[in-house]
Amino acid sequence: MPKLSEQSRKTRILDAAEKVFADLGFEGASLRQIVHGADVNLATVYYYFGSKEGLMAAVFKRRFGPLRSEHLDTLQQLDQEAQGRPLPMEKILETMLRPALRLATVAAPQGRTVMRLIGRIASDPNPQTQELFRSQLQDVREAYVARIRRSVPELPEADIQWRFEFIWGAFAFVLCNPTKLERITDGMCNPSDINTLLAQMVACFSAGFRAPAASKDNPSRRSPRRRPNA
Repeated sequence: MPKLSEQSRKTRILDAAEKVFADLGFEGASLRQIVHGADVNLATVYYYFGSKEGLMAAVFKRRFGPLRSEHLDTLQQLDQEAQGRPLPMEKILETMLRPALRLATVAAPQGRTVMRLIGRIASDPNPQTQELFRSQLQDVREAYVARIRRSVPELPEADIQWRFEFIWGAFAFVLCNPTKLERITDGMCNPSDINTLLAQMVACFSAGFRAPAASKDNPSRRSPRRRPNA
C-alpha cells in the first residue's frame, strides 16, 4: 500500500476523532478508540496533536474556524447594507443558523457526524468542552447578541440572554439525535430538510424575541460588557 502523506494522516486522525467525540463526548472518548478508527499508532496522535485536549482543539478549529470567519464577514456586510439601521430579527437569526446547518449537511456519512458533533458540543456539560467552544466562538456570540439588542431595544438584557441560549438548546436537541424528532412526529418533522428546519426555527425564535419581557428588572438590560458596534 502507498505510504500516507503527513496531511493524509492528520486528516484520518481528525475524521476519526470527530466521530468519536460526536458519539461519546470529550470525557467518554478515548485515544485508543480514535487510534483504532484512524488506523494509526498512539505515538502518531501525540506527535501531531500532543494530547486528547489538543486533538479536540484541532477538531474544533477545522470545523468552526471557517464558520467563525463566515459569520463575522456576513454580519459586516449586512451592517453596511443596513446603513445604520437595526437588522431585522429574521435576518439576524437566519444568518446565525444557516452556516451551522449547512455545515451539518456535508456529504454523508460525514454530515451526520458533524451534525451530532455540533449537538454534542452544545449540550455537553464538560467544562473543557465548553471553555474550548466558548474561546472559539465568543466573539461571534457577542456580535449576534449586540445586533439582537439593537433589533429589540426594549427587551431587558436578561431576556435577551435567556432567549439566545434557548435557540442553542433547541439546536442541540435536533442535532444530537436528528432521527428522534422525525420518529416522534411520525415523519412530519424531518431535520434533514434543512430549509424547513431553518424556516421553522427563524419563525419560532423571531417571535420569541418580540414577545413581552419576562424579567421585571428592566434596567438590567444594559450589559456592562457591551462592545460598541460589536
